[in-house]
Amino acid sequence: MKYSSNMVLSALWLATRAIAADPATTTLVDAPPPPPAHALSPWPGEIPADCPYQKSDSLVGLAFTGRHAEYTGADTWYPSWAEDGNLYSPWTDGNVNGLGSGSGGDDAATGHATILGDDPLKLKVTDQGIFKSSPRPYEGRYPCGSLVYHGVWYYGTYCLHPSGGIRRDDGILYNWPWLGPFVGFRTSTDLGKTWTQTPCTPAKPLFGEHALNGEPVKIGAPHFVDFGKAMQHSPDGKAYLVAQGSSDGKDRRFAYNSWITADQAYLTRVTPGIDTMNDASKYEFFAGNQPNGEASWTHDFTKIKPIAEWRDHAGCVTMTYNAPLKKYLMCVTDGGNTVSRYHTYLLESDRITGPWKLAAYLNHFGEQAYFVNIPSKFIGGDGRSLWLCYAANFSSGWGGTTFLSRPPGSRYAMCLQEVRLLAPTDPVIPPSPLNGPDNIAPRATITVSSTHPDYDIAGLTDGAVDGYPGDTHREWCSNGERDTATVRLTWPEEQSIDRICLFDRRNDLDQIRSGMLFFSDGTSIKVGELPDDARKGVEIKFPAKRVKWLIFAVNEVKPSSQNIGLAEIAVFRSH
Repeated sequence: MKYSSNMVLSALWLATRAIAADPATTTLVDAPPPPPAHALSPWPGEIPADCPYQKSDSLVGLAFTGRHAEYTGADTWYPSWAEDGNLYSPWTDGNVNGLGSGSGGDDAATGHATILGDDPLKLKVTDQGIFKSSPRPYEGRYPCGSLVYHGVWYYGTYCLHPSGGIRRDDGILYNWPWLGPFVGFRTSTDLGKTWTQTPCTPAKPLFGEHALNGEPVKIGAPHFVDFGKAMQHSPDGKAYLVAQGSSDGKDRRFAYNSWITADQAYLTRVTPGIDTMNDASKYEFFAGNQPNGEASWTHDFTKIKPIAEWRDHAGCVTMTYNAPLKKYLMCVTDGGNTVSRYHTYLLESDRITGPWKLAAYLNHFGEQAYFVNIPSKFIGGDGRSLWLCYAANFSSGWGGTTFLSRPPGSRYAMCLQEVRLLAPTDPVIPPSPLNGPDNIAPRATITVSSTHPDYDIAGLTDGAVDGYPGDTHREWCSNGERDTATVRLTWPEEQSIDRICLFDRRNDLDQIRSGMLFFSDGTSIKVGELPDDARKGVEIKFPAKRVKWLIFAVNEVKPSSQNIGLAEIAVFRSH
């Protein structure tokens, strides 16, 4: 990205040189070794100490490729891959091609649409429609499990209560804090043109659960396990549904069992049919494992048991069968207090009932990603390349908290992100402070004075120190600039920081001899010479300050410099 003129930046630089410098200490720090060729960067983050899941030995992380696409202005997308090759999905609380849907109030509406195309980057969302249903005695009625099978679309809804916004004495404006019951399935035999309402009602839901006073439910918002096109990989021809829930509601935190928070995941199965889907007697529920490890199933809802459990760290759950890997993948989102940053984790198992192992923990993914699922249609031939489908950041701005688009492309929409399931042998960028969770530079919006056409500003904050004569994609190189080059990092909200690391370009021609750091709080710090070969960098420590942006301006360069730049800039939050 470019400013309109380098002269503008120079003027800014000259105008701000008079700012008094802040006290700071500088030391030299070792750079991490250059990463292997084609190395991927696993999503950074620490796994909570109380995580009950053993780490997977075959799937050891998740890396984002940077390819993504976003569609519409609505959320709640759960695509079902039908016999005709198309995807069919619910949606709500937003706009699709000019049609709006909102799932709260007397005439709660839920949307449906067809998704055409085989390339996630070139999809077309069409044939959108809405259907109204009363949520009473609850306040909201939202989409959940959706399946198109043998020409019938089964569309499930669930209830929420008591309101889309509940402010408590703690000052938090909670969003739909109580998960209500799963109501049942409406059906369509013409792919959404017309619908037959479910015979079940919110007052008399399919599985008989109730939550008007915040009671725990087990099958509140079920989602169909994605077995591939037309359920081709179902182990027994039955449809399976996985649902978030809780079994204990005594003395719990507020919103412990909401649309996005829970303790457990439950599993039920049924032979799909218009005459079976709304008949509770046709369902079997997972009831634990037998001594030989085989699953037990029961028609008695009271004997249901979870397939996975992490108290106060579960939430919306979806599952996909990855046929190339012969693995079940379960996406779980821990929704915090319903309006905070969320954490998503990926579990894997050889069996649909577990046991489950942790494949990836995505701290602050989105930063508020939810309804995360893996459409089987977009799983690559090796099973390790796939796409995450989700929505993000619905409450950005509430209570003064603004969420970053992390990874880029995350927003309120149907978001698709290409990812790679990492194997133990995959080349990865080794863990270091530069790619750890305390480095907030990757979360900033980057603006530079210029970029050489053969380089990319993404290399400035990719957590790796490399560049020409190595991997040129891992550094920022200006376009013919010397002492006019400038970098700006901007966050959507103030950050508390106390440390910055700067690494010069690796080549022996270009070197920064001095520069200045300017901060949005009106302070500045002088920066001396950066080591020429980037084997070491300069670490600048200073008293913690709250800033929304910072600028690094180059002041003096080595005479031979032709295209000044940086291999990496890291900005660390204070604790």
